[in-house]
Amino acid sequence: MKKILLGLLTSFVLVLASSLIVPGISQSVNAEQGARELSAKDLEQIKELYARYNQGSDFRDTELFLSAFAEDAVMTREGGDIVGMDGLRADRARRYEGKTGDVGRRHINGSYLITPTADGAEARTYYLLMDVTVRPPNVISSGYYEDKFVRTDAGWKIKHRTLYRDTLDY
Repeated sequence: MKKILLGLLTSFVLVLASSLIVPGISQSVNAEQGARELSAKDLEQIKELYARYNQGSDFRDTELFLSAFAEDAVMTREGGDIVGMDGLRADRARRYEGKTGDVGRRHINGSYLITPTADGAEARTYYLLMDVTVRPPNVISSGYYEDKFVRTDAGWKIKHRTLYRDTLDY
């Protein structure tokens, strides 16, 4: 079990290290295709959206979770689309069932591949979802997000998120 956990941590560190290099490379390619280049500040603000989504979900903080999304955002996952702020809010209410506080999970992201587009930016990012109520913590889900971002008066926001879950057959 220690080897598996050590392997997971090593993989995550490698993924995290590579995520610091890749965004700059992908920006150059898209900049040549007419998309506006993203500044270091843009990249950090976009990455902060992942933290808002993750911590809002992990600590059942609806307002923090929703602050990552544009008013007309769409989230696509198994079971269909959740549309707009009202839909996202209703989904959180259903998932949280009136409970607040730490849910005992941690979302971990890495390998951010963020590229500029004519309308804003897009990204593909890996995630791990850990159950931290057990020792050692267990991976309970993994996959990746494909996101489209827009710049709003309130800063960058997720316009469309598609969540893809890996199938775990071990």
